Amino acid sequence: MKSKRNTPSLGYGAGALAALVASLGFAAIVYSVNIIPFEYLHLPAWIFCPLGIYTLFYTIFSHKDPIYYLVWGLCMTCVGVVSASYTVIPPLLALEGYF
Repeated sequence: MKSKRNTPSLGYGAGALAALVASLGFAAIVYSVNIIPFEYLHLPAWIFCPLGIYTLFYTIFSHKDPIYYLVWGLCMTCVGVVSASYTVIPPLLALEGYF
């Protein structure tokens, strides 16, 4: 009889929450010190870029549904990049580079 150790592993949600909290905390520090001016359209960049990058790393290191996490990671990263650079680069031109 073999005994299987049930080691609890942190799933996608715990890491995504940590990435989101760290990103919003860093954004709060950046905006409170007035390093960059506050704009509402930059908030999706603070949310979606770290989540997208975390999802892409999760795709690499976890072997659960790699295509699903890869597609969502790319989509979230694209939304974050477009939100961060909409004043410099037209959004459709930025999205064209990813596809």
